[in-house]
Amino acid sequence: MNIKYSWLAGAALLLNSINTHADTVYVWSNDGTIQKFATNGVGSVVTTDLSGWNGPVGLACDNVGNLYTGGPGDSSIWRFLPDGSSSLVGQNVDSVSGLAFDNTGNLFATIPNYTVVVKLEYLQGFGYRFGYRSEIPTNYSQSNLSYPVNLAFDSAGNFYVANRATKGTIEKFSTNFTDLGTFATNLNNPWGLAFDSDDNLYVANSGTDGSLNNTIVKFTTGGVRSTFATADNGLNGPQGLAFDSTGNLYVANSGNGTIEMFTPDGTGSVFAAGLDSPSSIAIFPGLKLWSATAIKLVNPMIMPGGGFQFDFIDNAGLGFTVLGTTNISLPLTGWTALGGITEVSPGQYQFTDPQATNNPLRFYRLRSP
Repeated sequence: MNIKYSWLAGAALLLNSINTHADTVYVWSNDGTIQKFATNGVGSVVTTDLSGWNGPVGLACDNVGNLYTGGPGDSSIWRFLPDGSSSLVGQNVDSVSGLAFDNTGNLFATIPNYTVVVKLEYLQGFGYRFGYRSEIPTNYSQSNLSYPVNLAFDSAGNFYVANRATKGTIEKFSTNFTDLGTFATNLNNPWGLAFDSDDNLYVANSGTDGSLNNTIVKFTTGGVRSTFATADNGLNGPQGLAFDSTGNLYVANSGNGTIEMFTPDGTGSVFAAGLDSPSSIAIFPGLKLWSATAIKLVNPMIMPGGGFQFDFIDNAGLGFTVLGTTNISLPLTGWTALGGITEVSPGQYQFTDPQATNNPLRFYRLRSP
């Protein structure tokens, strides 16, 4: 993502965003690797360092393309930048099986070991950005949960939780954890959840025998169920689900090591093969990614001595680099990196440019990551 604005004495700040990302599909497999694929099927390895994370592992992308992952290996959450570099961003978050951002950029997790869904608070000064220092946080719900393995948000901000245990249900909650009741019942080890652009909910039934085995079912907003795909369409232990930006649905088949892709009309094809029990998928930018348009510029001012300072508001915990130029016609390679942004409080960022002195017109671009 690049954000640019121009400033001239007496004029307003002008802000626009440039989306330079194509869809990237991230897949976690049981051999402890995360791989990324372009939508043309070309793949590469992001990391091989998660070999101790046996069991369900959560994956989610933020609005600038960073990948977050959490699992049962060391009760941690890690963030991977698009260039593959990583950092610890959460600790003492035990057994994270599912991760999802809500519509305003808050990160939620399902923790089956404690039968809870939690909202991960932004913390500053502990060496990481998301997480709790206690195993049971205060922002959580246990209502009607039996073994919650995944969650997804609808466009209204409500979240839906897959209970993989004997109940076989989907539970619905508001963002503030108000229990809105059971949305669906009589499913077969429901796992992956994903919403399409019309707010229809897709659920992967990961069970391989019994009723609804190896299926993906679709629910309208009113809860009416239909079968979207079955084993005859290539499903084999389907788990993770995610939509790309054009509405294609990707499915992690843990049973045969493939990723199946379905077009909006239900036509399926093998997207990737030869994986080791893939169970989790995240796609950037994806179909329902939380928006970057929350960025709001505030407090632009000329500093003593002629420097220029501005603040902006976005979701907490992001990283930015500022580029500058006096000639907006230059290609991006000709812009000068001016330095990083300081997050002065959660979600409020500040940058001061002492080099702005004596420049009647200067252009800035924010780059993240």
